[in-house]
Amino acid sequence: MTACDICGKGVQYGHLIRHGHTGQWMKRASKNRRLFLPNLHNGKILVDGVVKNVRACASCLAKYKVKYVPKVLVATV
Repeated sequence: MTACDICGKGVQYGHLIRHGHTGQWMKRASKNRRLFLPNLHNGKILVDGVVKNVRACASCLAKYKVKYVPKVLVATV
């Protein structure tokens, strides 16, 4: 699956609880499995004098000063 190329942060699994999990809903609240995906962006980083394309999470973008490369739609004429 998807993971950060720098820190290795990847998919985490958890539950989607539909109602408040208190009172009469304690045993009846539906608990479905769900995925928590990392906030990944494409960027460029300088490693040993070579520019490399990486998929980095948002925290690594700020921490390691990764140059964010947004996808730009260019109309061809």
